[in-house]
Amino acid sequence: MLAVDLLLRTGRISQWHHACGLRYWTAANQKPLSDSSLARALSILTYCHGSESRSPVTQTQMETYFPKLFRHGLPAGHYVDATSQSTRLGNIRVDTGQSKINRIVSRTQRSIDKYERQDGFRELIHNGAFELTWIVPTHSKQRRLAEALHPLEGSGVHMNVVAFTELLNIVAHIPQRTYATR
Repeated sequence: MLAVDLLLRTGRISQWHHACGLRYWTAANQKPLSDSSLARALSILTYCHGSESRSPVTQTQMETYFPKLFRHGLPAGHYVDATSQSTRLGNIRVDTGQSKINRIVSRTQRSIDKYERQDGFRELIHNGAFELTWIVPTHSKQRRLAEALHPLEGSGVHMNVVAFTELLNIVAHIPQRTYATR
């Protein structure tokens, strides 16, 4: 923790404590992340580092390995998954629990349409080398969303839906009451 302490003392990072007990650090900020931003960041980090074959994509990697895809805003939310028979580029979406299934499906269809309009992504989709991953806060929503997204797999985009129940502690934290004892 020596490096973290040094970065804190020099003002390069800020340390925050969420009400749910989570401690995290950010680049020097005046205020902590919102609950939804923290949930998104933690979900992406957990998903990308939950497998040795999956990792977030850096801007340099995008320019090097996917030069046809490079545009402003990439690689935010994108990752490489080498668990399939061939390496796939993926995009992560996080639902913190408030979106309805039909709304998520509509947003997913619009995203696929948007990716299809871009030459580099269209090529990946047609080669089965692109996937969309939704991270949701409950197992029941995971099952329902996976079922609702299944018809979109005909587009050539592989769909993943992952339940990350820790999201509930962040976006719907219920403080524990402490009771006085005599």
